[in-house]
Amino acid sequence: MLIDIILEGQHVLVIGGGKIGERKVLQFLDAGAKVTVVSQEFTLNLINLGLEKRIKLIKKIIKNDGLLSESKFRSDIIIVALNNKDFNNKIVEEAKTLGVLTCVVDNPSISDFAMPAIAKVGDFRIAVSTKGKSPAMAGIIRRRVEKMITINDVRQVELQNYARELAKKYIISTSERKRVLLGIINNSKIRILLDNNKINEARDLVKEIIIQKEKRI
Repeated sequence: MLIDIILEGQHVLVIGGGKIGERKVLQFLDAGAKVTVVSQEFTLNLINLGLEKRIKLIKKIIKNDGLLSESKFRSDIIIVALNNKDFNNKIVEEAKTLGVLTCVVDNPSISDFAMPAIAKVGDFRIAVSTKGKSPAMAGIIRRRVEKMITINDVRQVELQNYARELAKKYIISTSERKRVLLGIINNSKIRILLDNNKINEARDLVKEIIIQKEKRI
């Protein structure tokens, strides 16, 4: 089962400053998390992110016990991106005693969760997971999914966000709101407006549809 955790403002600790750790950092930054990276060395990109104050870097020799007991390493989520199996196991054991969700990037069997490949287009976030069996295939499928999403899909998402908020004000019935919103998605006039990037005209038509519907109820 996949769940969409709201990560904005959450504290994430990434242990390991290599390329794999960097990829995870970028994913969490995209989700709005506050990221700390602890490592002996960091990639150039991570160093630049640290200089820009977008992440916190802590240079430290990582030992196989007691790391998480230090207050500066307290976090809501931990990502372990090390090549040392013994260290990984010790960190997971320590994290479990603290009740912190932990992911070891190359060992889903001891992790609390796995990080899927994320297809990202506009505000779309579509997760592709193989339960850690094949990250390579997850990446291939992610790229296929990204090609399927059109600019009109992105515009429709924005329009639906506007329509939902408006419908909540004018249409009391939840089932009727759902029916109206689906009707807006399938409305040929709205599709044409979106095809021609006439967003304001599409919003005006949505407002007209919803208000007229409220008057008929």
